Amino acid sequence: MSSLPNSKSSFLRAARNCSALVLASAMVLPMTPVLAQDAPPTANAPVANAPAANTPATQDVADEPSFTVVYEDYYYQDGRDYIGQEGDGLYTGEDSKITVLGTGFTKEWREQHGKVVIYIAPEENVPYNALQITDTLLRFEEGKDFTIDDDGTFVAPLNVEANTLPSYYTLTEYFPDMTLDKVRYEVGILAEPTGQPQSTVQDIWARKNVVTHHGLSTNDYHSDTFAPKLKYDALKDTTKDQELLIQGQGFVGHDIPGAEGMMYVIREKGTGSPVLVMSEMKHYIHGDDEYERSLEGGFAFVNLKIPANTLDPSKQYVIEAWSDYGYVSQTDKTLITPIVGLAPEHRGVLLAHQDLKFEGVPRFTNAYVPVEERMYFSTSLNDEEQKQPATRGELVSTLYEMKGSPKVDLPAVSPWPDVKTDDPNYAAYIWAREKGVTFGGPDGKFHAEEGLTNATVAAMVYRASGSPEVSGVSSFPDVTPDSAFYREILWATQQNVITPKTGMFEPNHAVTRIELAWMMFYYRHRVLNPITTGLYRIAN
Repeated sequence: MSSLPNSKSSFLRAARNCSALVLASAMVLPMTPVLAQDAPPTANAPVANAPAANTPATQDVADEPSFTVVYEDYYYQDGRDYIGQEGDGLYTGEDSKITVLGTGFTKEWREQHGKVVIYIAPEENVPYNALQITDTLLRFEEGKDFTIDDDGTFVAPLNVEANTLPSYYTLTEYFPDMTLDKVRYEVGILAEPTGQPQSTVQDIWARKNVVTHHGLSTNDYHSDTFAPKLKYDALKDTTKDQELLIQGQGFVGHDIPGAEGMMYVIREKGTGSPVLVMSEMKHYIHGDDEYERSLEGGFAFVNLKIPANTLDPSKQYVIEAWSDYGYVSQTDKTLITPIVGLAPEHRGVLLAHQDLKFEGVPRFTNAYVPVEERMYFSTSLNDEEQKQPATRGELVSTLYEMKGSPKVDLPAVSPWPDVKTDDPNYAAYIWAREKGVTFGGPDGKFHAEEGLTNATVAAMVYRASGSPEVSGVSSFPDVTPDSAFYREILWATQQNVITPKTGMFEPNHAVTRIELAWMMFYYRHRVLNPITTGLYRIAN
């Protein structure tokens, strides 16, 4: 068994495949205002006296009102560093910001034409096989959301909350792996005369009160950000069989953990609870590189078949998205994926999770993503030493040092015939005896040079931690409630101190020195000095 992590897994390195929806480029189309309300002009056609060529807006007073849009710069994480990148669109699936720069909107002009309103709305054209959204309109009014200077210019920083603008039209039908049609947006300026009702989307499409407008560059998610969101309908009668389509988006990246794909599971909230419902696998698309894998468009639409009486509305459940590890078992040679009736820990990588709501989640809602561990492992062991068997004495000495080498009263006579009082590790051994970590073997000897197994490491680390309470079930087929050290193994694996990668715990596996070094590294940072929660990946 190897305790070494899969260092190829990372959510933050790869760009999303076909993720960015960039609509019309942000060109400026200055126009004179449309004043007549009886007959709308041809869509997007400039009215009389408009400039012949597109002219970017400046902060100087212009003959005709115009505007331009500046997209917010953003930062994304690349390893340990945050890298700035020039913004190229408004991100509808995230909190985002644009800045609208206007010129030519003088006091005299506003008195003649009306109050200035910046709008963001979907374009009129309806994509094939999609329902038109007609009620999505964002308004930003002068004097309320921005101020116009005396010279007729303005700088309007506009905040757009996540999912305020839908990323996609509602589909009339769905089938697996369907490519979703994108929503196209426009941004523009309205001049609303006093006493008239607020403009609707239909008014905008008819170009009523529209001064100028152009396409808005929009994206659903940053191509560098793994940001899953889920939605699903309300659950039906739980006493009957039912299907639940979970729609996921934002599963971006070219190196999502696992070799085969991902799936959804439902289980009761609580560490180590078994899987109650499991979906089929949503398969990855594999790139040219061995480790390049992704979900097409970042989408994970998967059906869950929920048997009757599986869920109890009085209890709390969680939906989890798991990848497979891609490792194979030494016994059955199958992919290691979550299994109904077992806890999913150590049988995949938890990608994201969200509390299950029986009333459903009608809009795409953020799922929680486990925080990636940023700890760096190093060892002074050479290649030959790494392969050597780890020993009981080595483990006890390491645990003692991690506890701060507390002072202990050393007996004048050693309680073990094979340990002398002048042994450099005598204090560590006595400390282990006093804390109940180990008393030695049944023959009365300490056996400092005896090798370790996965099970004995779990037992000694558990006792060194004060023998805390444990709940849940084992995720390993070779560890059952009647197994030796069942409680200790359950705790050590729940804390991710021992992290098997084959789907089996292998209690009798002989631990090497490098494997023990990794276990102690995990123990230090995940139990003694935890730096975060949701720890599933290690950078080395």
